[in-house]
Amino acid sequence: MTPMNFGLTELRGYVPQAETRVADVSGWSVGMHIHHLNLAMIGVCRSLAASDPPVPPSPFNPLRAMVLTSGWIPRGRGKSPEAAVPTDGIAEPELEAMLDESERLLKASRALPSDHWYRHFAFGVLDRDRTLKFIRIHNRHHLRIVRDILRA
Repeated sequence: MTPMNFGLTELRGYVPQAETRVADVSGWSVGMHIHHLNLAMIGVCRSLAASDPPVPPSPFNPLRAMVLTSGWIPRGRGKSPEAAVPTDGIAEPELEAMLDESERLLKASRALPSDHWYRHFAFGVLDRDRTLKFIRIHNRHHLRIVRDILRA
């Protein structure tokens, strides 16, 4: 997954196929998956940058441990928070601009001190490194779905 292991180059390659939809694979079109990933990356990175170190304590979370250890998110189980629910029919130039913004924010996030953090709605508090790992896992999850849509 590139650049920076977040799959952005691959996502850019799918933008021209944004309108492709296969209901048997996903209720979302390719573009909606791309839009969702951008909303998530941009929102998470902004939250990470705005966090106030140090990382707050967070109790053990079995779901967080399972996803971060396995690198796998079960398909069809999670529900996106309202801020990351995609819109259908986003124009290609807007998706490209969002990918540019995601790339810029991911680079900035990698440069933040390690004691910055993000509070995930289901996983609880994640420090910078776990946050970036979650983004990689989440992107890989949606890229698999996009590939399945395009293969169907």
